[in-house]
Amino acid sequence: MSAVPGPEYLRRLSDELVAAQRPVRILKAINWDPAVHERFFRHDATELPRPEYAPLGYDAAAKVRELQRLRRRIRGKNPVEHLLREKCDEFARVVEMLAARGTRRFYELSRRIFGDPRDRFPDNNADNLAIARLWAARPRAAGEEQTVGSAEAVERVRRLCAPVLGDRVTVQERVRLTANAAAGATRIAVRKGAVFSARQVRALAHHEGLWHVLTSLNGAAQPVLTVLRVGLPRHTESQEGGGIVSEYLSGNITDERYIELGERTIAIDMAARGADYLEVFRYLANRFPPHRAALMSERVFRGGVVEGGAPFTKDAAYQRGYCRTFNFLRAVLEQRDLDLARAFLAGKMSVDDAELVRELIEEGLCAGPVHLPEWFTDLDRLNALVTHSVTMNRFSLPKVSRYYAARRMKRRGG
Repeated sequence: MSAVPGPEYLRRLSDELVAAQRPVRILKAINWDPAVHERFFRHDATELPRPEYAPLGYDAAAKVRELQRLRRRIRGKNPVEHLLREKCDEFARVVEMLAARGTRRFYELSRRIFGDPRDRFPDNNADNLAIARLWAARPRAAGEEQTVGSAEAVERVRRLCAPVLGDRVTVQERVRLTANAAAGATRIAVRKGAVFSARQVRALAHHEGLWHVLTSLNGAAQPVLTVLRVGLPRHTESQEGGGIVSEYLSGNITDERYIELGERTIAIDMAARGADYLEVFRYLANRFPPHRAALMSERVFRGGVVEGGAPFTKDAAYQRGYCRTFNFLRAVLEQRDLDLARAFLAGKMSVDDAELVRELIEEGLCAGPVHLPEWFTDLDRLNALVTHSVTMNRFSLPKVSRYYAARRMKRRGG
């Protein structure tokens, strides 16, 4: 690795970058007021919603110039300063995207930041949309009883996170949320009025608290690269995918979750190809209860164009992130490289940058993770899951299915 400048210089730049992005809050800027859905259903779900967005609270053009000035001061040709320059560019694109709410420009920038439903994988020729369709076609869950209200969910999430995070995380109800829950650097918000099954509450704790907040706290504990608290460039894919992986590895995911994630990506693809809010809502309402379909449709169109052709594409990153994060963990465990896995947990980053962070840990410019996800502390179980996975990779499921189908037909014919 090329020579990296001193820690004081990098810490100063990193702190300035974190401070510069502080007022930039994507979901706060694009989430709809609950009154939008109330009006939508008062008109029998037959008229396009008309969301209104509050002012950003800062001068977007001035914020972009601030980030550009900071970028010009980062002149080194080493990998760390290259990442910091990329992060300045990424934050500037986010600001430009938010300034373009309600226009096609918003969508164009969203694709550059979060990707497209039809993107392929850099390490495999798999099609992200094909995986979304596979997930959406899975059998529906038998249905667990949803009896846990939002207030009780808050208490349960707090209890589940406390053994790992202590009092470093705050959990509270919030009215204005599109998702059932969302996480900030040290806070988890649960949508007031939402109802959960016990398993969904556990999944929420592992996704929002024991993944998103945990990696944020690990990033905040960095002695030099404090930007790991808010994320290195392209971190969203691995962050959201890692959250789903955490649900899976902790044993708290169901096919209903995979189905919803798949349908979100399909809905984004529909909107990108011209479907308006009503068309997407009707598609989803054939698969989910109406109010849930409306919230899922909001996820697609918030910040974009409700007439179609320009959605918000962040949810398309979930399948790609899940597959890439799980395969990354499979690879490092198969190679007995736990240090690389720990480096990935040291903050918010893409799986592609874990190797660089491991090198920086060895050089003393980064620190290893303070907090570890619950699933990472039981390495015997984690290795057993990988053993099962790599073993089953040796078999073709279509061939196995044909074998048993042929035996069944032979028995019936005999």
